[in-house]
Amino acid sequence: MLFVLILSAGWLFVSSHSAWASFSSFITRSGDKFMDGGTEFRFVGTNVPFLLRSWADPAEIEDTMKAAAASGINVIRAYPFEVRMSADPQGTFRHVMGPGNFNESAFKLADKAIQLANQYNIRLIIPFVDNYNYVGGYADWAAFRGKSASEFWTDATLKQDFKNFISYVLNRTNSYTNILYKDDKAIMAWQLGNELLSTDSWTSEMAAYTKSIDPNHLVGDGGYVRAQGIRTNAVNDANIDFIDPHIYSYHQVDMAAKLSEWRNTTAGKKPLIIGEFGDYSAAETEQLLGIVQSNGTSGAMYWGTMPHHKLGGWHWPPLNGWVYLRYPGFASGDWAEETAIVGKLRQYAYAMQGQSPPAWPAPAAPVMLPADSVHNLSWRGSAGAREYEIGRAQSASGPWTVIAANATDDVSVPRFYNDTVPLFDDTTAVPGTSYYYRVRAKSADGVASVYSNVIGPIMARDVIVVDNGGINYTETGTWGSSTLPGSYNGGSRYSSLAGSTARWQPNVTAPGYYSIFVRYPYHATSALNARYKIYHNGVFDSVSGIDQTVLADGKWRLIDTVYFAGGPSEYIELQAVGGSSANYRADAVLVEPRLFGDSFQRDGGVAGWTAPSGVWSTATDGTTVFKQSGTTGEAEAYAGPSVADAAVSAAVKAYDLSGANASAGLIARASADLSSFYTMRINYDTNKLQLYKKVSGVWTKLGETDFQASPGTWYLLRLELKGASIKAFVNGSIKLNVSDTALSAGYSGLRTYGQTVVFDNFHISAN
Repeated sequence: MLFVLILSAGWLFVSSHSAWASFSSFITRSGDKFMDGGTEFRFVGTNVPFLLRSWADPAEIEDTMKAAAASGINVIRAYPFEVRMSADPQGTFRHVMGPGNFNESAFKLADKAIQLANQYNIRLIIPFVDNYNYVGGYADWAAFRGKSASEFWTDATLKQDFKNFISYVLNRTNSYTNILYKDDKAIMAWQLGNELLSTDSWTSEMAAYTKSIDPNHLVGDGGYVRAQGIRTNAVNDANIDFIDPHIYSYHQVDMAAKLSEWRNTTAGKKPLIIGEFGDYSAAETEQLLGIVQSNGTSGAMYWGTMPHHKLGGWHWPPLNGWVYLRYPGFASGDWAEETAIVGKLRQYAYAMQGQSPPAWPAPAAPVMLPADSVHNLSWRGSAGAREYEIGRAQSASGPWTVIAANATDDVSVPRFYNDTVPLFDDTTAVPGTSYYYRVRAKSADGVASVYSNVIGPIMARDVIVVDNGGINYTETGTWGSSTLPGSYNGGSRYSSLAGSTARWQPNVTAPGYYSIFVRYPYHATSALNARYKIYHNGVFDSVSGIDQTVLADGKWRLIDTVYFAGGPSEYIELQAVGGSSANYRADAVLVEPRLFGDSFQRDGGVAGWTAPSGVWSTATDGTTVFKQSGTTGEAEAYAGPSVADAAVSAAVKAYDLSGANASAGLIARASADLSSFYTMRINYDTNKLQLYKKVSGVWTKLGETDFQASPGTWYLLRLELKGASIKAFVNGSIKLNVSDTALSAGYSGLRTYGQTVVFDNFHISAN
């Protein structure tokens, strides 16, 4: 048996302090200046609200750090630690689950962020708690004890709970570097919170307590100072090191006058930073940064920036009339001057350090993600890249043909999307031909990376495309015509009238399973809750809650996989739900054959699954999912045909961590009685990704690697089997590669042990 392990460098444990340390000094203050050793420290930074999220992915965290470093940004402010809320659905995990109950998985992601900050020379500002309930805040701390939000500032028990949390954070040992948080120089400052409406006495008490444990780091009060005046207590309290008001265009104040007022209030007393600013034009951004540079303000931090998504594209949520920034800026965001504002931040970030901006560096190689269709190719983007060159060949070794010289990945992705993000459609692929693909990134200055990994072979299949306006397309209600960019063949349809429908009839001639892809052009006013009904083989699937402002601009979005019996009676129908002035967009539909698939959207529940153990049912987790609720012993289910060479994939999310070897994953080449199979699993108990075989009831471990998994987070698992080769992927990255000949064919399915788990988008594809 050949046995090979492929380790993800992002998860390697290193115990040496010197392995990660990059800073020689803590940032300190002297009068109204920050100091890095004997040198004044000034900066332009950004707020990164997704940096410390409990569901963050290490690749996304590293993308944040790489992009900031390439942009001259040397300070990042995170959003506060998360607190469990009473309204959180099952399977939600926060940093703080209750008084004294802290989520180790979430804090290990914080460990990773701090380790990477050291690696990329980024200083961090970290607030302890939020004023709001986006991720849980001070009111939720009070709710743990059944008390009102206002009591958080005065109640002795609540104050002690919060002090215990502060102590836990400051005294935590980073699992990657072995350095205590309170001793880590990458942390520039702690803030008591974000925009808190705290009392002066609470602020002074908590600042003093923080300093009593951690005298190394700066402390900010995090008080609610937007366009209002600066708190006198914050200026006078010796344990508060800096003042950090926030300012936005929507405050409708004289920006220049306010910056001058704040500087005059703090001059000679404490450093001033503009902790948040945003929704300004590029010209106004330059004005603000120019004032900051000239009047002695120590720093300014834009709200905010976003990373690449782990499965392709970008996290890029809407921001009420302006945009989160994506380095180095894209044309799709230039309606809000994204590229120009990134340029201004970069210019002044270097200027505040006494330097001129260099050329954008060559990006690192992107990661080509596994694919089952030439119409749905994807890659994990490279920090600082603006464009990508895609190569195609009929052999893994070439020769290569460039099929796209200037492709982009500026696709906005829903936060909890759990399937590969569609970035490129190879429209020139010839059906019946197999292809290999690779990609390389280009910086804003045109400097190319090395090539990515190669994926393939991928067979180009005959597909059915039904466009709007064609003979198999019909409408009811009121629809208009659009020529928005990204419309298939240049045109699409739209309606805001409740009850309007658009219907596509694929009229398949070969019965079987088909994946259904829809596309629609991007527009900011598109519907956030589009609903599709799929009629197939005498039953309906309902796919609801489709946000048409994301995964847009002419990308083929997978919405379901169903069994079509064939004939003109089967269809895909878009329904305008109404209730707003948003436009529902009908463009084209593509259906492509697949060995088997189930997105669990069938009305009335799933069908065709064999589940000899466990408690299986459909449930709702953003969309309809397949849930296994038993937390004792093993639970197994399988579906689809018996196959030999195949790629099996599904998204998995654990709802709990119940005990020893609590795990979830895939099975393949299983016997009908499940006495034999291969299984790939995330072991949440041991923090391992594991491959096992079970042959006539006898278990053998084929391989494992370290993998820090967090309950409450989606992971896309993929198991590729071809002959004796078995490869295991998580989120598109290969983790294990082994060889075994014990099992040659069988069924595919899902497996859990000692956990409540949900699954989504189960697929079996030819390999």
